[in-house]
Amino acid sequence: MSTFEILAKGLRLDVPSLLARFGIPLQALHDPDMLVPYQGFINLLEYSASLGRCPDLGLRLAQARGISMLGPIAVLMRHAATVGEALALASRYLFVHSPALKLETQIVPGHPDLVDVVFDLRHAKLTARPQVISLALGIVCQGLSVMSATRIAPQLVMLPHAPVADEDAYRQAYNCPVQFLAPVAAVRLRVSDLKVVVSGNDPHMKELALDYLEQQGGKPHTLFSDRVRRLVRHFLSAGHARHTDIASALSLHPRTLQRRLAAEGATFERLVDEVRKEQFLELIDLPTGPAMTQIAHILGYAEVSVLTRSCKRWFGATPRAMRQRARLDGQQQGPRQASG
Repeated sequence: MSTFEILAKGLRLDVPSLLARFGIPLQALHDPDMLVPYQGFINLLEYSASLGRCPDLGLRLAQARGISMLGPIAVLMRHAATVGEALALASRYLFVHSPALKLETQIVPGHPDLVDVVFDLRHAKLTARPQVISLALGIVCQGLSVMSATRIAPQLVMLPHAPVADEDAYRQAYNCPVQFLAPVAAVRLRVSDLKVVVSGNDPHMKELALDYLEQQGGKPHTLFSDRVRRLVRHFLSAGHARHTDIASALSLHPRTLQRRLAAEGATFERLVDEVRKEQFLELIDLPTGPAMTQIAHILGYAEVSVLTRSCKRWFGATPRAMRQRARLDGQQQGPRQASG
C-alpha cells in the first residue's frame, strides 16, 4: 500500500488517521504479507477519493502499481505460457491475495469470438464501489499490456456504475471504449487474445510462484486440516470464514470437507477458533494495532462482546487486559533487546 500512501499524501490526506479510521494497521503500508480486511480497504479507497476530491483515485492507483499489486500472483501471471493460462491461474489463486475477489472468463453470448474477463467482489455491492472497480479493471488492463508486450488491447471495459470521474480519464487509463451502467464489471477481449504467448515467460519462475501460492493455500500432500487452517486465515481477512466458502475454494462439497477433517480428528469450528486465537495475539502485539471493534471485525465477529467472550475462554482475561499485558511485555523486552 506504499503507492496509496504517496498518492494520498499528494492529496494532502492524513494517512495514519485514515488507516486508523478503517481499522488498517499502519504496518500494512510496507508489509505486503499483512492481511487487511477487504471491507476496510474498500472503504478507505472510496472515502479517500471523496475526501481528497480525487474521483479517479482508483485509476491512478492502478496506473501507478498495475499488476504488481497482486504480488506473487503477478509473478505467476508474468511467467505463464499464454495469456489464457495466466488468467486461468489468476482465477484459481486470487483467493490467496483476497478471498473477497473473484475473476473468471466468460464467452460473450452470441459472440463466440469474444470473451469477458469478469471481476466480482463478494459480499459488497459493486455499483457502490466505483474506486475499487476502477482499480481492479485497471490492473487487468495493465496486466494484459505487460504480459503481451502491448500486443493486446481490450475491446471494451464495462463498469456497473455511472462515471464518477471525467469519462476521458477512464478511456485513457483503459486504452479502449468504456461502457457505463453495464450489468457486470468486465474487460472484453478477443478469444484469439487468450492464445497470445506471454512475453518473457520463464517456466522456472512460474514453478517457484506456484510453489509459494500452494504453500499459502496448502499443498495436496500436506495434512488436510493444515490446508483448511491456511484458507481460514485468508478468508477471515474478508470478515468471514464459513465452511461453505472454504469447501468451494477446495472444490469440495461442504459435507466432504467435514468428513475429511473428522478423519484427522479435527473439526472446522475448532480450526476457526484456533486461527482466531492466533490472529488475535498477532493483532494486539502490533504497536499501532487496530481498535477492538476492528479486531472483532477482522476475526469475523459481529460485535466486540462476542470477541470478549472468546478472549475470556482462551486466556481468562478481557481483550483490553490482554492488549495491556502485550504492551507491558513489549516495554520490558525493549531494553533487553537494545542492550544485546
